[in-house]
Amino acid sequence: MQYKVLVAAEFKDLNEDAFAEITGRLEEHGLEKIPTLNSTWEYACDAEDEADAKDNAIQAFTSVVRTYPCELGLVVQAGTSQIIRRKKKFDP
Repeated sequence: MQYKVLVAAEFKDLNEDAFAEITGRLEEHGLEKIPTLNSTWEYACDAEDEADAKDNAIQAFTSVVRTYPCELGLVVQAGTSQIIRRKKKFDP
């Protein structure tokens, strides 16, 4: 089944150049930037259920961001299931 997952992110200690690189790489990995909201993306994926879709979105997002030293806060939502909140810190 096809799901669309909303991913909102907060980046701490990340410069503008790194943010621009992350945005480009996220788009290469299938995350579409939502232009009306800063640091928000939509991720379309095939998954068994909403929980699996959110896990796939988190994995795709963090695999891109992990190469940049920063603190990342995520809010992830798909369908009517519970919102996932995660914080991760990526060291250089």
